[in-house]
Amino acid sequence: MTSRALPQQDATGFAARLRERLERFGSAAALALAIQRSESAVRKWLRGQSEPNVTDLRAICEVTQTRLDWLVTGRGSADPAEGLREPDATYGAGAQPLDLALLERVIEMVESHLRAGASVVPPLKHAALITACYDLSRESGNPDAQVIARLVKLAG
Repeated sequence: MTSRALPQQDATGFAARLRERLERFGSAAALALAIQRSESAVRKWLRGQSEPNVTDLRAICEVTQTRLDWLVTGRGSADPAEGLREPDATYGAGAQPLDLALLERVIEMVESHLRAGASVVPPLKHAALITACYDLSRESGNPDAQVIARLVKLAG
């Protein structure tokens, strides 16, 4: 899994949000250990030289108790307790009902981007990608084409 280089303007917001959460979590080394990535990869993310892939984003959110939509886009609150639900909450009893129409639109958009980029991702990564895109779309009720395109590119 490789990180991708980003234009500085895109990385600055993400890097700043990641640094903010890291201050509460500990060091870059501690985060790298917790998510099973190299410290150099984490430091590149913090400098805005690259961004983590979808799997790493979900791991970061889990260990730092951060909402995925906030970390990726800066929208909403960073804290899961203030958001719609925690990133690792299950769909089912006690959780928000699954919005099937929204899920279908997200899947169609993800699949379209994967086909356009001729990308093939392993099944678990594919599922994580769809889940992440769905989670990011819940608040507005509509898939954000730019965010989905970015996540698909990171997953590919």
